[in-house]
Amino acid sequence: SYETSRKYKSEPQNIEQEISNDEVWNRFALTILDNFKSIE
Repeated sequence: SYETSRKYKSEPQNIEQEISNDEVWNRFALTILDNFKSIE
């Protein structure tokens, strides 16, 4: 994302953490969606 690339330019040492945070949030969102679908 644009936000991530801006952070990458200013704080290159934090990009790994940024990427892993994105992965965690993606998994979290998918879990929420799966739970929501099973409720229907």
